[in-house]
Amino acid sequence: METQTFKRRQFIVDPAFQLQFTTWLFGAVLAVAITSSLIATGILWSNLYQPGAPHQATFTAAAIAVSTTLLIELLLAIPIIFYVGIRQTHRIVGPINRMKRMIDGIGSGDFSQRITLREGDVLTDLAGALNQMAQHLQERFGKPS
Repeated sequence: METQTFKRRQFIVDPAFQLQFTTWLFGAVLAVAITSSLIATGILWSNLYQPGAPHQATFTAAAIAVSTTLLIELLLAIPIIFYVGIRQTHRIVGPINRMKRMIDGIGSGDFSQRITLREGDVLTDLAGALNQMAQHLQERFGKPS
């Protein structure tokens, strides 16, 4: 039996799931960024701010530097989070959609259906079990007419 290799033609297979997952991932990173910003500002405030001290410019400069650094990090993280979120969810959603099509075909009586996953896809054990099931059904009930 010849094995086919599949190339990804599109990364967004199930927009609802993939974009929701990526949004949750981005929200988690945003929460961490805000929390770390508040902690850094609190530490600066407690260590540098002293009312009436002549070096208030040091505190202001440090607070601006921390805020700017965290903002730049967050802006750099947005495309990385989006790419990683979509790519990782595609490795799950793609195989699930292929398995669903296979099961629909088997339900219609076509026992020659098989799944070939791409390198890096998850659920390979499940795909192997479905292929084995299809093979047994084809042997038991014969080829579709």
